[in-house]
Amino acid sequence: MPCMQKPLTGIWHGLYSYPRYLDPVYFVATLVSHGSGFSGSIHEAIAGKSGAPLKLFASVEGTSDGTAVSFTKRYDGGNDWSHAVNYNGLLNAEALEIEGEWNISGNWSGRFLMIRNPGTTESVIRREFEKA
Repeated sequence: MPCMQKPLTGIWHGLYSYPRYLDPVYFVATLVSHGSGFSGSIHEAIAGKSGAPLKLFASVEGTSDGTAVSFTKRYDGGNDWSHAVNYNGLLNAEALEIEGEWNISGNWSGRFLMIRNPGTTESVIRREFEKA
């Protein structure tokens, strides 16, 4: 029997950490589900070499299969960031958290956590829209 897909549509707040002495990075992801796939964008800010914040933007393409979630984040080239990062995680039972690991092939890796506010899930928004 196939797994019931849980839509990932919504605004997700997250952190990813590095394996070394760098501070974790906060990000906001906007995701839209389409079948077992999803796409969206990520906005984040990191401290640049001078200490000034760098605003970074990336696109996201991924899939979910039950609780398994995987996606690739591709930076748009701004501030000389144009690489891809692969994420693999697990969706919790309430479909409000994704936790796992990220990696840049042959380079860095670390952990990440994404949390979605339960009031902003697709089904809640649809119900509110239909009331109006």
